[in-house]
Amino acid sequence: MSSTSSLAGKKLVLNTLLETDHYESLIKELTCKKCNKYMRPPIHLCVDGHSLCGKCFEKSFQCHVCQKEFASIRPVALESLANKILFPCTNKGCPKHSVLSQLDIHNTHCQFRIINCFMSRVYGECKWKGCAGDWMDHCFQEHCDKVTDLPFITVKNKWDAKRTEPVLNYFLLRCYEKVFNVYQIYDKRGGRMMWTVLVNDENAEKYYFEIDIFLPNLPSKRITYRRPCKCEKDADFLEHTQNVYIPVENVFSMLDEDEQINFIVRIGEVENLPLFNAPTASESMILLQDEDHGVAKQE
Repeated sequence: MSSTSSLAGKKLVLNTLLETDHYESLIKELTCKKCNKYMRPPIHLCVDGHSLCGKCFEKSFQCHVCQKEFASIRPVALESLANKILFPCTNKGCPKHSVLSQLDIHNTHCQFRIINCFMSRVYGECKWKGCAGDWMDHCFQEHCDKVTDLPFITVKNKWDAKRTEPVLNYFLLRCYEKVFNVYQIYDKRGGRMMWTVLVNDENAEKYYFEIDIFLPNLPSKRITYRRPCKCEKDADFLEHTQNVYIPVENVFSMLDEDEQINFIVRIGEVENLPLFNAPTASESMILLQDEDHGVAKQE
């Protein structure tokens, strides 16, 4: 038997085991009867042996089942089992089973979790609620001007001086088999405009984004910045020095006759970028000397 078929057989056996009534009853024994959540160490017992998770124990004075006091001993075997068993994801329809530490990570990005449309937090007009995995399809149907399957998006946006929300725009670019989240933020206190791009990839810096601000009828005026993308799990991404920051007066200078800002957001792969070779010290001196004499150096 090949290693591939052997692995497939083990997965089949495991999946069959996870679906048995015996395994479900084991999960129930490791579920707190008070909060109905999976128990993880520390697990506590009352004098009659009823179990309780650590968070509920901290809020309780007596057992919620028999109203008796708590025991001073801990169920070591039960805690050991809680660290090893594969718990099912609590989101309806999700087939994922994992140990609790990995399940916590999974739950953050589970495609079966119920979410509200993030567009409503920025634009305040969408009432959609559903599975995270269906959200992109919803955006392409209802927010087609904010999403694209291309590695770039061109924006023409009216400047509104009265707007108080910090997030001015939010876009989704689905490319390179990833979804890139583009934020345009107005830092009124700091007097600057900021752009940043997040992607659900631990190696987010293998992608870059460009902000290209331009005036359609004046090609000599243009502002272009390039920065690495950042991972969605980067909690302090708004404070990150690798975001694009532009003083707001510079942005104002790029407003067109309709007081609109025109910009393009581009996504690319870093490995495809050419390297720039800086001139050597001697070459720099030659260039300076040529400039001083006002003529090109001749051999």
